[in-house]
Amino acid sequence: MDIQELLDSVDIVDLISQYVDLEEKGGEYWGISPFTNPPEKTPSFSVRRETNRFYCFSSGIGGTAITFLKYYFKCSSSEAIKKLEEYAGVDSLSHGNGGKLDATMVCKKYQRPVKTVKSSKGVVLEDDYMSRYEKRDSKLDVWRKEGISDEALEKFQVYYDAFSNRIVYPIRNVAGKIVNVGGRTLDPQWKEKKLRKYTYLFQWGVMDTIYGLFENLESIKRKREIILFEGCKSVLIAHSWGINNCGAILTSHLNPSQMKVLAKLGVRVVFALDKEVNIRQDHNINKLKQFVTIEYLYDANDLIDEKDSPVDKGVEVFKKLYESRRRL
Repeated sequence: MDIQELLDSVDIVDLISQYVDLEEKGGEYWGISPFTNPPEKTPSFSVRRETNRFYCFSSGIGGTAITFLKYYFKCSSSEAIKKLEEYAGVDSLSHGNGGKLDATMVCKKYQRPVKTVKSSKGVVLEDDYMSRYEKRDSKLDVWRKEGISDEALEKFQVYYDAFSNRIVYPIRNVAGKIVNVGGRTLDPQWKEKKLRKYTYLFQWGVMDTIYGLFENLESIKRKREIILFEGCKSVLIAHSWGINNCGAILTSHLNPSQMKVLAKLGVRVVFALDKEVNIRQDHNINKLKQFVTIEYLYDANDLIDEKDSPVDKGVEVFKKLYESRRRL
């Protein structure tokens, strides 16, 4: 039996239930994080039988059953594997030739993803995955008050997760398949509880999609331009203004996979990142300009603050920033 066969032989929900009290909701299992001290009050620890993986939103730790045992018992990867072998009732792992699997190889293969990961092996969720969440207007009012229209909330399938008290929204690949779900906590004490304001339900090795690209693809192709923000909320706000050729890279820098998506798209790319970001120093953006025209919003008159998104001060300010854009 090799390492993957060992992982496949174990039901991660049954395993973790021995150490964490889990409550099922819509096919997901939630509990209090075993990795935070003092213990949290709101469940932020998620286990999914369909992917055989877990993720702790409080600590950022996630992965397979081996990862859980490693962090729960504060032991090495090889010791965690032995514990999993004992739980599964199997002999020591081996290669097909019968030799023992080298512990160093195991540790390297199953250590937590780092920034040098070159491809994503994330899951593709069911088309109706978002149906497990609610369309509770009172909870979505938080975003309505920030200028997001009902039409935008509907188009981008923004819902509410009562169990984790989060606004949730699907993140789709270019083909329209849901590859992750983003969440925005509504807990007013999220800082005190050390929760992330924005988070994802699944770990990504690398973000290999552009948020909003699928939903806005027709408009982007028609205008031969995509405006790129950092966060999804900026896409929704712009869409509410009738600016529907936008997307978001979901961080402050462009990664190689996203660069390839944009190069293949072949339209003008206008970067509308937060003011503090200097896109001229981004290696992948500079590489992208070999394939497409690159422009960026320029705030010559200090219309927005250092940490602001270009949409934060309203549509008129955004239009002025867009009109004063420069070519890279």
